[in-house]
Amino acid sequence: MIASTPHGLRRWFAIALLNLAIAAIIGCVLRSIYIVEIPYVNFKPLQQAHSHVAMLGWIFLALMVFLLEDADRDAAQRRHRTLFFWAQVAVVGMLLSFPVQGYGVVSIAFTTLHLLVSYGLAAFAWKGTSRWAPAGSRRLLRIAIGMQVLSTVGVWAMAPILTSGLFGSELYYWSIQFFLHFQFNGWFWFAALALWTRWAETHGAPQLLDPFTIRLWLVSAVLTFALAIAWSERHWPIIAINSLGVLLQLWAGWRTAKAIRHTQRMLFAKAPLWAWRCVTYALIFMALKVLIQTVVAVPPVAVIALTIRNYVIGFIHLNMLGAISMMLFAMALLRGWFGSTNLLVRIGLSLFTGGVLLSEAALFLQGTLFWAGQGMIPGYHWIQLLTSVPIPVGVVLLLVYMGRAASPQHASANDADGRM
Repeated sequence: MIASTPHGLRRWFAIALLNLAIAAIIGCVLRSIYIVEIPYVNFKPLQQAHSHVAMLGWIFLALMVFLLEDADRDAAQRRHRTLFFWAQVAVVGMLLSFPVQGYGVVSIAFTTLHLLVSYGLAAFAWKGTSRWAPAGSRRLLRIAIGMQVLSTVGVWAMAPILTSGLFGSELYYWSIQFFLHFQFNGWFWFAALALWTRWAETHGAPQLLDPFTIRLWLVSAVLTFALAIAWSERHWPIIAINSLGVLLQLWAGWRTAKAIRHTQRMLFAKAPLWAWRCVTYALIFMALKVLIQTVVAVPPVAVIALTIRNYVIGFIHLNMLGAISMMLFAMALLRGWFGSTNLLVRIGLSLFTGGVLLSEAALFLQGTLFWAGQGMIPGYHWIQLLTSVPIPVGVVLLLVYMGRAASPQHASANDADGRM
């Protein structure tokens, strides 16, 4: 186990987890809309609140909590906690304003606030990780932060695009996809790899990912943006670039999975069993993501993937709820923030993982049936809702555990529990 972490960061992780619970509950409401009429609820604005809280309130905040762990041990460097506060203010503002007005003055103001705060937190993370291994975790973290900043170009481009009357144009959608692509495939993924690599380094393992594998991930992340362009510009050079990118990603994924499994064999006794299980689930989701993108390298399949909404949503959830979230849960288990022997934690993680797997299976199965011209699965919307409910229930159980563990009488027991 790593050295104990200041309680302030544990509290901020709990806040991030609360954001995930809220986003997951909203997700269930969105799926309920297809079954029953809910007065005064508009689907698209609520979906925008759902996606912003999930991305910025859960994944962004949780990643920053772990990345700033070393800096937080020095009281003189804890200025980033003020930025955590303003980041959460922005998330709450987006949660309340998007359902009311969609993209409007208030919601855009809170989005801009979060964007500016993210730059400050990125700067703290860059400085706070200066002692990380240069060729391993620090290199991955530098790439992650670079990708985070790069992704925001798509957000800043929205203002001139909208003022030019290009709402709904190719350029408009490309800018959105630019932000999302380099968030998911750049910032989120490289940050998760950096955290895992850092843990392995601090426990005596050799360099987790060699420079060649890191370059494969980097080049593939850049090239696969071509798929976002291919939806409107279906020219063979664009599809060929995407195909090359996903093949490189497949290679990088294979090498990464082997490296992590090798590290697991070396350090198995130094982490809780359930942390390894979360890592295994993350690898499975990552493998599914990479394999799906590899199939999309086939031009006719690429067109299908871009036109069937089930595939698009399923792919996004594979990234956020699958690969990245499971890595974050593993990080919490490694720090003892989740007690690996606690029944609440085990049930919570099992419900979350089972819900994601079943929900993804339903999404991709329905998408495939649409592609085959077979219509809709009987009771599909009920299936989607029922398979989604375990996700927020699991997160709430994890929150209940963290609330109980925060009490002084449980603190020492919790620390010991996290080392098992």
